[in-house]
Amino acid sequence: MLHAVALGFGLAMDATCVSMTNAMVEKNMKILKAFLIALTFGVFQFAMPLIGFGIGTLMESFLSAFIPIIALVLLSIIGIKTIIESVKEKKKGVEEIQEKKIKSTEVLLQAVATSIDALSVGVLYIEEGISYALISFSIIGVITVALTFIAFFVGRKFGSLLKNKASIVGGVILIIIGLEIFIESFFV
Repeated sequence: MLHAVALGFGLAMDATCVSMTNAMVEKNMKILKAFLIALTFGVFQFAMPLIGFGIGTLMESFLSAFIPIIALVLLSIIGIKTIIESVKEKKKGVEEIQEKKIKSTEVLLQAVATSIDALSVGVLYIEEGISYALISFSIIGVITVALTFIAFFVGRKFGSLLKNKASIVGGVILIIIGLEIFIESFFV
């Protein structure tokens, strides 16, 4: 189970950074919405290894080649969109950039992009059996929920400090996370 805890922390890092970014971008996000976002990330971090487990080793080599590219594309699209919206608001001459509302479709894309690497983790548990895999994947999901919810409060603080630059910083962070997942794939 210690292995699952370590995996949980490792896999949750991208989602944690994205959650922090969401709080920076949507400064007045309600705690319930932040929890629902954290829960969404946790569900995806649970579901992706489960899907990987189900697919099995036959598809692992095929999927592992595309996972980093998919994460890079999804996070870059969201990041670039966030930066463009922020720059457009600034060009309009708005003193204080309007708070961006994180939409549910964005949250789903973020959840997929940050958890898609967990797909291959499921294959590691095939020999362990389904009950052990379910417990491990549950641990990964719970850790993700906890860390991403905590990150919301950290992001909220940084968002207040950065004021109208938070959207730009948030967009850049999303792109960096996508690049990190992509580049990391060459070294693993």
